[in-house]
Amino acid sequence: MNVPTFIRVTGVTLGLVFAASPAFARGDETPPDSLCTVLGTAARYVGTTVTVRGVATSEGKVATLADATCKGGVALTIDDGNGRKRDVSSFRRIISEKNVRADATVFGRFTSTGDAAAPYAIDVYSVRDVVEVPADGT
Repeated sequence: MNVPTFIRVTGVTLGLVFAASPAFARGDETPPDSLCTVLGTAARYVGTTVTVRGVATSEGKVATLADATCKGGVALTIDDGNGRKRDVSSFRRIISEKNVRADATVFGRFTSTGDAAAPYAIDVYSVRDVVEVPADGT
């Protein structure tokens, strides 16, 4: 193999490696925890970053993420900085529409609120795999 062919083959190989890297990174994403698991052992998760899947709803300015399996839920808080991210702002817009819920994977910091009605919250950093679900179930 001569030098120009070797350089061309090496360039093509490196190009394929770099092109495939994002695909490999997505495959390494941590699968979401069950919201029921997180709530069942909440003390263990307080102050940590969690990735959970659930159904999000919004009533007024209060957004919640719930899991019907254990009938548990947490408040969702979105600060202005993260609220400007495309995925988070799109998610917020979807759940703020009347009679719309969203099945979504939420990534953020799990916190204790000190409120008896809603003892835990997730400070949302990002949202993925959002699927709109009509509130009436149809």
